[in-house]
Amino acid sequence: MTQRPYIDPTSAAAEPLASPPPAEAPAAWQQASHRPRPKPGRVPRPTAAPKTGYFARHWRGELSLARSYWLNNFLVAAPLALLLSGLMSWISVKGDSLQVSAIVVLLGFPLLVALDVWCLVGTWRAATAYLHHHGSLLWGWLARISLVLGTLQLAVSVLFGFLPSMDEFWQMARGIDPIGQAKFSFSADGRSLRLDGVIGMGDGERLRTLLGSEAARGLKRVELSSPGGRVREAERMASALKEHRHEARAVGTCASACTLVFLAGSPRHLAPEGQLGFHRASTGTYNPVFEELANQQLAKTYRELGLPQSMIDKTLRTASNSMWFVPREELQAHALIAPSPRTMAISLPPIAAPLADYDDALRMHPVWEALDRRAPGTVDTVARRMSAARAAGAADDVVQAAALAPLAAQMPGLVNGADGVLRRRYVQIVADQLKALRAPAQPGARPACRDLLDGRLGARQQVPQELQVRETQWLLDVASSPPARRQPKPPSGIEIEVLSRSVGPAAQGMLARLWADAPDSPGSGTACEPVIALLDRLPAQPPARRELAERLLFHPR
Repeated sequence: MTQRPYIDPTSAAAEPLASPPPAEAPAAWQQASHRPRPKPGRVPRPTAAPKTGYFARHWRGELSLARSYWLNNFLVAAPLALLLSGLMSWISVKGDSLQVSAIVVLLGFPLLVALDVWCLVGTWRAATAYLHHHGSLLWGWLARISLVLGTLQLAVSVLFGFLPSMDEFWQMARGIDPIGQAKFSFSADGRSLRLDGVIGMGDGERLRTLLGSEAARGLKRVELSSPGGRVREAERMASALKEHRHEARAVGTCASACTLVFLAGSPRHLAPEGQLGFHRASTGTYNPVFEELANQQLAKTYRELGLPQSMIDKTLRTASNSMWFVPREELQAHALIAPSPRTMAISLPPIAAPLADYDDALRMHPVWEALDRRAPGTVDTVARRMSAARAAGAADDVVQAAALAPLAAQMPGLVNGADGVLRRRYVQIVADQLKALRAPAQPGARPACRDLLDGRLGARQQVPQELQVRETQWLLDVASSPPARRQPKPPSGIEIEVLSRSVGPAAQGMLARLWADAPDSPGSGTACEPVIALLDRLPAQPPARRELAERLLFHPR
């Protein structure tokens, strides 16, 4: 047995033999660093109690961000807002079922605002919780930015869309149109129905009822003077007018929706003071989609009524706050209105037609209507004379000539009351008429120009049509111009002396009998050539002397 050497336990040699001391516990921060780190991810969120409702959970932000934003906010609230905004726009443009639509808006818009607030608040809270539980910063902040924009849009819709129009919707819900309604009135003879004012709620049905009533049995035309109004009501009016096949006549400004009614008439007439105005439709909103849809519908309606595409395109290019008044020549070129008469002749009614038909035909003529406005009763007098001539079996040219006598009674006042420019035009027309009639129809016969100077109205039918057209246009211009404030004074001695020394003493009163209407008088025997020569010398006179001579030509001695 081998003995081990003795080692003093207190010595250094005994240290390797001793058991190692227990290791000290690492510090808390060292312990955490050695633990396996959890994978990054969203910590499960506590679920609500089963008894909590879906609306409450969304309001508190307990639903997921995806469900709150895409389902509640985007797929529910946005389509409802679009639907109600579209309804409000359709009311402004079409005006269809105004009362029912206004009730829907008044009830639906506050509910929509409440739904939007519920969606926005709940989605904002869901986005906040999503970011708090380590969700993606990108999606969380994109959702917040979208919600801020949605809030601004809601505020704009309420402040600038609903609140300013709330009083109008309230009135419409009670059956009152805030823009007003048209006024309908029959003429005394029942042959004309006049429409004045804005076209509003219910006017389409009112017109249909009037056209089918007993009072409209003898109706011939519908006269229009309106700035426009509800497009849908105007479409209903147009449908009623086409159904009854009545004539349409614009007697004043017929603009916007009123043009739909005018285009439905057959035939269509434009009074001398009438004008047609077109522009694109307006929904009253700032939504370009609704604006485009409304104007596509307007273009379709115009197309169905026969408006040419070129005019439709220009209408759609005209802003809703502006107006394009179409020239009369363009309307006639597209056959949208009846052509204006070129001479004083009218479209004669059939044989045995009543007196009212002559009155209607004369009032369709712009010159006779203008003369009647200047001297009330002119049309009635002319109608009676023409009707009597027809009843006596006269030919058409004799019936037309029967209208010249009442015109002759007005001509001295028209010529003497015209300004210098209009009187100069007429002197030139007379000179051209005399030149055209100075050659006698047969050798040795009395030339027609002498009958013209003697005031025999029958000679006027021999005037070439071109000169008749010029005289008719002059009559329209002078009859439409404001009457003279003062009656012309008799010529003074000095004026007569100046006239005698400048163009000759025979100038005074040389054309005074031009409209004398004296078929049986022997005549003055004045030759045509001296008169033509004198009239040709007038342009060479100084302006003041020429104007004096042109005035005294029609003043009797």
